[in-house]
Amino acid sequence: MGIGKTKTSNDIVSILGKGTEIDGEVSFTNGMRVDGVIKGKVRSEQSIIIGPSGKIDAEVDIRSILINGEFRGIIRATERVEIHKEGKVFGDIFSPCLIIEAGATFEGRCNMGESDIQMEEENTDPDTTL
Repeated sequence: MGIGKTKTSNDIVSILGKGTEIDGEVSFTNGMRVDGVIKGKVRSEQSIIIGPSGKIDAEVDIRSILINGEFRGIIRATERVEIHKEGKVFGDIFSPCLIIEAGATFEGRCNMGESDIQMEEENTDPDTTL
């Protein structure tokens, strides 16, 4: 943080280092970087960065996520999902904005429209037609 620069809630202030693993539910109020492993659930209204050595196997509800490592599971991002060239995603993405760099891996489904909850309600409504 430089002179005259104020800290925002989106700044990365938490780091899960390489060699560290969390199994369970993770929530945070400021940005987070993962170079270790998270398994379970991740919830925040901020951003998360998965570093090149980072791995997340979880259901994630987040503002935005930048992936340079590996992700498996479901991402629900209110703002954006970025998969960089070293990044690998195996799972489903629900986000209004998806950016995939050349060389990245994405195997799964992407919904850039309505949320998955609204889609599930429509799919269970017998009056819904295709």
